[in-house]
Amino acid sequence: IKTIKEVILIILGIHDGHNCGASIFKNGKMLIAISEEKLTRNKNEYGYPEQSVNKCLEFCNIKQNQIDFVAVSTKYLPPKYFLVKRNTTFKIEDYLKEQNQYWYEKIYNKKKVSYTSIFKNKLISKKKFLYDKKYFKNEDDVLGMQNARKKLISKKIKIDQNKIEFFDHHQCHAYYGYYGSDFQNKKVAIITSDGGGDNTNGSIWISSGNKLIEKYRTNICNIGRIYRYITLILGMKPTEHEFKVMGMAGYGIEKLNFYDKAIKIFKDTLNVEGIKFKYKIKPKDNFFYYKKKLDGLRFDTISFALQKFTEDLLLKWFKNISNKYKCKNFIFSGGVAQNIKATQKILEDNKINSIFIPPGPGDESLCIGAVYCKLANLNIKKNQVTNIINPYVGMSFNEKELKFIFKEKKLKITKTNNKKIAKLLAKGEVIARFSLERNEFGPRALGNRSILADPRRSDILNVINKKIKVRDFWMPFAPSVIDKDLNKYFIIKKNHKPYFMTIACETTNLGKKMIPAAIHPFDKTARPQLVLKKSNGSYYDLISEFKKISGVGILLNTSFNLHGEPIVFTPKDAIKTLKNSGLKYLYIGKYLVEKKI
Repeated sequence: IKTIKEVILIILGIHDGHNCGASIFKNGKMLIAISEEKLTRNKNEYGYPEQSVNKCLEFCNIKQNQIDFVAVSTKYLPPKYFLVKRNTTFKIEDYLKEQNQYWYEKIYNKKKVSYTSIFKNKLISKKKFLYDKKYFKNEDDVLGMQNARKKLISKKIKIDQNKIEFFDHHQCHAYYGYYGSDFQNKKVAIITSDGGGDNTNGSIWISSGNKLIEKYRTNICNIGRIYRYITLILGMKPTEHEFKVMGMAGYGIEKLNFYDKAIKIFKDTLNVEGIKFKYKIKPKDNFFYYKKKLDGLRFDTISFALQKFTEDLLLKWFKNISNKYKCKNFIFSGGVAQNIKATQKILEDNKINSIFIPPGPGDESLCIGAVYCKLANLNIKKNQVTNIINPYVGMSFNEKELKFIFKEKKLKITKTNNKKIAKLLAKGEVIARFSLERNEFGPRALGNRSILADPRRSDILNVINKKIKVRDFWMPFAPSVIDKDLNKYFIIKKNHKPYFMTIACETTNLGKKMIPAAIHPFDKTARPQLVLKKSNGSYYDLISEFKKISGVGILLNTSFNLHGEPIVFTPKDAIKTLKNSGLKYLYIGKYLVEKKI
């Protein structure tokens, strides 16, 4: 295709691993992207994203027979994870069982063990398991599972199998970062790092026009896996609670002697030589090795050492890449890119000019990355494709869909506006905001599905933590800041634009003094969201109204959800969360909903 204007090209993007979801592009323009967990209300949903696919088609008014291609991320996924929906159904005790009864027996005792036998109580029922088992021979048959995946997609969407194409996991991460950025005609290094996908957990790509040239890939960039299993060692849920470990790490002090032992344990293993990952001491595994070595050390010591190790290793890798390829501009994608403190350190280095981390750089964005891969294969120019600088690409709702609220007897409903809400916030009230405009994509609440509060009030932290979110006391909240106030409160390196809460930064003295509730309580860093009028005018206006009263163009922002649940998606989700939490107020559409006490 020489130019996208010559045809009407509709591509459906699908990711059917963990954090599955769907997206639709028409002539290079992203129409919508939805994560399946938002609809099923099951965190980290796994498998074919049926509800997301159907909702995307319905929202865009596209019929199945109009789809030209289906782009699917990740070529190889084992049947065993589909059979138990691992990331969706597992609790901490299941992950421990997995280590003790599966991996220990397999790695240390060299036994043949059946994953599905160990977790037979987790097996999806025959009625709910969508894939035809005749296509795969055993629980590890990834080629057979790919065939089953293709057959299911073809059946569900009624599309010829020749129009379904699978793309490499890390290629999807890389193209999501690159095509999703606003870099044009500039040499950029694209780095991916995660827990693993398609036998890879780290890669390097260099931009060349519309294509990316792969320079390196490895399956021993085990930063993500080490972080994952240290999370489990610390009694938290891997693939979900890594951010809690990072939050705890902020309380560490490197100069104290008892940190030396923990840091040495990590640094004696994984290392970077040039652009390649190497081992000094290669552990047999990433759980039992570190569990034994770290035995007796405090949880905060371990958290700090792990984070320091991660920051130092990534910084060294990025600097070496910069030296080898004479490139100072970077894009970082994959699950490890969500480590905001590590990306802060990278951005601060003098060898790095810029670093772009897209919203939701983990597996939730693979349904978008797969479409970008297909567009690149069709030689569609990057400047003809929608980037994701505006993250509000989910669904919108209308006032008719709020009628059910007025039937709720225990709720008081009044018309309101941004000015009235700003006054309530300034009085110390905590208010959930549900915009009827399109919701934000990714794991961060960026104003349209947020719980908001006055960032000047330290006392508000306990209210949100204990009564509303029921979350860990040490975790910081985030600030949403309008452009006029960004540099007043935050030290922004190299004119970086922190649109998506993907990079941490230091706060100014004024910031430390004026917004204590929206920064890390101990190290005083922040992960700001820069709010622009052109991308979210209504949220921008609300913060501006708050500034008229308080003098501060910032609101404390945390995700609108109950602990352990996905961020709310529909108005019904919002009301349910209001009723089942310590929240008193919900700002939805043009209404203020208040619980009667």
